[in-house]
Amino acid sequence: MNLRRFPALLAAAALGACAPALASGPAPATRAEDPRAAVAAAVDSIFNDTLFAPAQWGVLVRSVETGETVYSRNADKLFVPASNMKIVTAAAALETLGPDYRYRTRVAASGPVRGGVLQGDLVVQGSGDPTISERFAGDVRTVFRAWADSLRAHGVTRITGAVIGDDDRFDDLQFGRGWAWDDVQDSYSAEIGALELNEGFVTVRVQPRAGAAPVVTLRPATSSIPVSITATTGAADAPSTLRISRGARGDILVSGAIPADTAFIQQEVSVINNTAQFAAVLRDALQESGITVGGAAVDADDLPRGARGATTDLFTHTSVPLREILPGFLKPSQNQIGELLLKTMGAELRGAGTADAGIAVVDSVTRAWGLPRRLLSQADGSGLSRYNLVAPSFLIAVLDHERRGPNAAVFRDALPVAGVDGTLAARMRGTPLQGNVHAKTGTLGGVRSLSGYFTTAAGEPMMFSMIVNNHTLSARDADRLAEAALLRFHRLPRAPSR
Repeated sequence: MNLRRFPALLAAAALGACAPALASGPAPATRAEDPRAAVAAAVDSIFNDTLFAPAQWGVLVRSVETGETVYSRNADKLFVPASNMKIVTAAAALETLGPDYRYRTRVAASGPVRGGVLQGDLVVQGSGDPTISERFAGDVRTVFRAWADSLRAHGVTRITGAVIGDDDRFDDLQFGRGWAWDDVQDSYSAEIGALELNEGFVTVRVQPRAGAAPVVTLRPATSSIPVSITATTGAADAPSTLRISRGARGDILVSGAIPADTAFIQQEVSVINNTAQFAAVLRDALQESGITVGGAAVDADDLPRGARGATTDLFTHTSVPLREILPGFLKPSQNQIGELLLKTMGAELRGAGTADAGIAVVDSVTRAWGLPRRLLSQADGSGLSRYNLVAPSFLIAVLDHERRGPNAAVFRDALPVAGVDGTLAARMRGTPLQGNVHAKTGTLGGVRSLSGYFTTAAGEPMMFSMIVNNHTLSARDADRLAEAALLRFHRLPRAPSR
């Protein structure tokens, strides 16, 4: 024992002996901890993960029923949203174009039809229809075969001139502002135009052939894209060294070796000049359907000045309504549809088929909803540009507007569903969030986002937005934190009635 402390201990004991006895009983009641505050504290610990210390999270979770902010972290700061920008584009398109909006592609003749012969060119005037694609039509040539039937119904069995693609409804800027040049060969970064075929890409399929060069096919089939094959069929069990790329002139290059025991390897490759590709595939399909075409497939922009004359409409191809286009936009996170919608809004409401005109429409619409301009800086319609900036609170406001509006079901049903479809098909399976979370994903290098709706176990509907920027880990690592937080919020008890 420390002898210097001994007198003090004796004094304390003496005082204790002289003190009156305290009545025994229960400890005084303490105010119970707010369970919603406890969940918020637990979520803080999730987003404070040291592996993400250099990154920035922006998060906002709000009750649909009460408007209460359940959790907020940098909610009014600007973040690169990646494909969460599609939420803004889709909401604005529903508001301005309407759920029943349809694209119309005009098929016209530049000369008279006599004795089954169109004495002139067949001219296709695009309006930005994104649905002439495998995603919506299966084999796109089925659309063109139907066009061949329509031509025959108008008495056309031969065309003396060319098949001309006219994309002048939109400007000639093929890419969004700020898109990365090293992505232009990839299908997600394909060209944008008013005459869009198969979202601007072809699928290159390579199959081994014993003792010979592999077989290469393109889908949709086209005679306009040259294919150069230097690849070989390698030994079974050998590693694949196959490389599929696009040449400077748009030709497809297939090199390396594909193992003999591989069923096939395929890759999507974007097309150079999608308008010319549209005209070429249409020309091939007409020929296959028995309609002779004397001229070539041509982009109207490549014609000599003054060569384009008056045309007479033969028929119009009409797309499915916007309510059926949006699931093909939001669920797979299809970039080209976002850009086409943006330019369509510009063309319809501002008379200019440009991204800038479309952005002006979005700005006008969101300000009419009472949303502050300073929380959104838009560069494109898809979110592929890193110039896009948005605050989680802005996305929540858009989600809130949509769920209260007449198009609530159309918008919600177009979002991916956790563990069910779209970009969330493989996520949150086997958890209470499966089939519950309806949300838009987003991914760029160093960026991951997720914003949408879910319902707690207590039956309380919620809106949420979670964006992380400048992380250096995998997308799955970011998903792990976001989904852990959502599971915490799912267990959130209802707020006590007041």
